[in-house]
Order: sequence, then C-alpha cells, then structure tokens
Amino acid sequence: MPADLSKDQLWRRVLDLMDDMANWGEAKYVLGEVDVFKLDHTHELYGHMNVNYVRLEPDSLPRFSEGWRPVLDSLRLGQFFVTTGEIAIKEFHVNGKPSGSGVVLKPGEKANVRVDLSWTFPLRFVELISGDGSKVYRDRTDSSDTGPFDQRTMHIAPDLTGRTWVRLEAWDIAGNGAF
Repeated sequence: MPADLSKDQLWRRVLDLMDDMANWGEAKYVLGEVDVFKLDHTHELYGHMNVNYVRLEPDSLPRFSEGWRPVLDSLRLGQFFVTTGEIAIKEFHVNGKPSGSGVVLKPGEKANVRVDLSWTFPLRFVELISGDGSKVYRDRTDSSDTGPFDQRTMHIAPDLTGRTWVRLEAWDIAGNGAF
C-alpha cells in the first residue's frame, strides 16, 4: 500500500515499518501476499498478486513427501525477493555475499553492491536502504536511462559504515517494484 499511485513506490507503509523493526535489532523480512476475499472463474488473480521468488540450492527443490524445509529455511534466512512481477532481482550481493548473508565491513571500507535486474517497463530508480540501529539511510540511483524489456548489472559503492542491515528496492515508471 498505497496502491493508488499517489506515491512513486508501492508497499510504503509495510517497508517503512520493516525499516523501523530492522533497526530494533533482529533481522526482519516480509513476504509478498494478496488478499483474496472472493474468487470465481471471472476473476483475474495472477495479475494482482505479489510474487515471492525463493533462492534454493541446486537440487534442493523439495518433493511434497519430503516436506518444505528447504523453502522455509530460505525464507527464514532472507534468501528471497518480492516483486509485483515486472521487475526481477536475479542476483543481489554485498561484498560478494548473497542476500541473507552477514557482511562485516572494516571502518571506512566502502561496500561493493552488485545487483542483476531485469524488467518490463523502464526503471525509475534503484534504492539501497540501510540502517544503523537508530536511523534509516537511503541511497537512490536514478535509472531513467533504461528502456523497456531489458536487464542490467548495477554496481553501487555506498558507505555502509556502522550499518547493521541493508535492503535493495527497484521501481519502474509504472509504480511496480521489487525488494
């Protein structure tokens, strides 16, 4: 929310709350979801859903009879991204470590953030959000030079000194996003 395009980003209330909670200390994650109150053959469902893409180790796709442990472990560790469907975060690394990993920076050391994105509509911006336990920081990269149906590897070198968490968001010109 808001879903009326009054802001340049969806999910603002949820993400702002998640930022506050992440600053409280423990790692926090939020899954994409959709409220379905009534469903019949005339309803279009997929076009209105947020989608969760979970990173699993090769050959770890669970069989129903074996349970969902690999999926639940990836979700618990933050090894996933949420999208409206138009933007995919194929890879996200901080100093060579993928999402869900811990990174320790030496004082004054710049982080090396690499993100591989693909999208449908031209991007508006990519934003790296981080916190130090009391304040939230935002490093926005203008992406208005992108075209439709494209992909790009971006390298960002933010100063994350003293930061305890980081999240990446990508937003397109139609208000669609991924984080």
